[in-house]
Amino acid sequence: MSLAGAKLPAMPNDSGRNSLVAEIPVSLPGKPDAARTEEPDEVMARNIAGVRAERLAGYHDHRGSLVPFMDFTRPFWNEPIVHAYEFTIRAGRIKGWGMHRRQADRYFVQTGDLRIVLHDGREGSPTKNAFCEFWFAGSGSLLLYIPQGVWHATLNWGTTLGRIVNFGTARFDPADPDKARIDPHSGVIPFDWTIRDG
Repeated sequence: MSLAGAKLPAMPNDSGRNSLVAEIPVSLPGKPDAARTEEPDEVMARNIAGVRAERLAGYHDHRGSLVPFMDFTRPFWNEPIVHAYEFTIRAGRIKGWGMHRRQADRYFVQTGDLRIVLHDGREGSPTKNAFCEFWFAGSGSLLLYIPQGVWHATLNWGTTLGRIVNFGTARFDPADPDKARIDPHSGVIPFDWTIRDG
């Protein structure tokens, strides 16, 4: 039997999509994904007041990649660059929790299978106790602004080294380091690091 030229009947459709597009009936319909009108990272960033996230597309071909990340017309770079460093996260390790009282962090996430988690521990914050999660696979670059007082930790769930460059908004002073730490396995910040399927 040839299906050339055959037309499938349109199924009832109340989703606002083209009613002429055929949908296949299924016995286990599951829960449909919500319509996406914004980038998921931008939506996630709104969970904590002051956090900003911008995924970087870049240009990739057989020779390599070019990823523009510093554009001073973007609000991300409004504060001066006074200090910058690269840090790495080994496979299977968690770096964090860490928090700064005087500086914001501005991450340029370069490479790695990473999971960055933020927790708002600021007294008086409208989003106190909220979490944000940002996921990366391979070379998915992101600019991430982490305000003062927001706890942050990074899990490398992959098998290669993860790399992040931080452009902090205050110069590091070894005589008075602006850094507080909490063990990520202590339960003081109630976050489950388990990676689930589904």
